[in-house]
Amino acid sequence: MANHEWSSDELKSKAEAYCATAEHCPSELTTKLQQWGANPDDIEDIIAHLKAQRYINEERYCRAFAHDKVLYQGWGRVKIRAALYAKHLPANDIQIALDSIDETEYFDTLKRVMATKKRAIKSNDPMAREKLIRFCLQRGFTYDEIEQSF
Repeated sequence: MANHEWSSDELKSKAEAYCATAEHCPSELTTKLQQWGANPDDIEDIIAHLKAQRYINEERYCRAFAHDKVLYQGWGRVKIRAALYAKHLPANDIQIALDSIDETEYFDTLKRVMATKKRAIKSNDPMAREKLIRFCLQRGFTYDEIEQSF
């Protein structure tokens, strides 16, 4: 719980500053406002204000999240979709974000992930192919995408 009691206007200003630094979704913002000691009515009002002022936009957040997870964490579409659903984002915005992923970048990422994992698996391991496939599936790539990249 917060040590300092913030007024509604102070919470709104803090939330605006927080959203100005990076993309955030409403569920992340709700958690942050709760940490700051906001009451549920203030949280609803602040989130509505931030949406109206375009500090938060769920479609924009989904697109940025998907792009960053592919590029920097080497995630596939399945894992990205699950993570976005866990954040209670609209299915339509999630699908738009997944459709916006650049195919060349996506498959380059899959090949990079596979190459990195191949180096970690012993070359004489009879289960090397299965281990590689299992690893890529855990990263959120589909079996068809993995097979296509061999």
